[in-house]
Amino acid sequence: MNTTTRLALIPILIFPALVGCESIESQDILTSGIYADLTVITDGDGARAQAILRSGGATSNTFVQLTGDDDLSVSADGGEAVAMSEQNLGDIYSYTADLDEDAAGTEFTFAFTRTIDDGAPASTAVLPEPFNATGPAEDSTASRTADDITITWEPSGSADDMELKVHGDCFIDLSVPIEGDPGTYVVEAGTIESPDGTADQACDATITIMRKRSGSLDAGFGEGGVIYAAQSREIKIRMDP
Repeated sequence: MNTTTRLALIPILIFPALVGCESIESQDILTSGIYADLTVITDGDGARAQAILRSGGATSNTFVQLTGDDDLSVSADGGEAVAMSEQNLGDIYSYTADLDEDAAGTEFTFAFTRTIDDGAPASTAVLPEPFNATGPAEDSTASRTADDITITWEPSGSADDMELKVHGDCFIDLSVPIEGDPGTYVVEAGTIESPDGTADQACDATITIMRKRSGSLDAGFGEGGVIYAAQSREIKIRMDP
């Protein structure tokens, strides 16, 4: 997986606006007071694991920075643990690791280890089956106001959750959960909205299709959290007004 692709796998949409965010050092909080957001995403060429810890629950803007002897790591199928590296944007802290393992059925284990308490050493998620994004055609053009955009992938019919995201600079990003893995989804004309001042603009758009499988979060995270592993595929198109 090249660097550009790896960066694209980061689920940026989970980051709230910087305004109002703050951070807390992990050594000042017990694991029972931490909410965990743990993901593993592959585009078919390696996988990226990401962990974001918060104090105060899912909607909190208080992010946890690892300090002291606290550590986050991830392993695949019981193999060697890979230390997760810190990134921050202001007070927003996240931790990532890149792994070569990307086969369906691979089990990833996140370990949050520390000496202040027992931590949360065993949060797990398993990669679902891969798929191919088959439509619309790469580099095709669509009008967000006049065209129905039909998005397709195969194979379909899995028991896993699907999610669709459409991102671009001249419209409001779209994120849609899809029930049942039907293999097709139609974004109807007019669904994608434009913010003030961009209604007549065209831009490049990225369509991301994800097949997600929920995992098992270690009970040590007393505030709860979310964990999943996902297959992700992209199609780039031109989005006209």
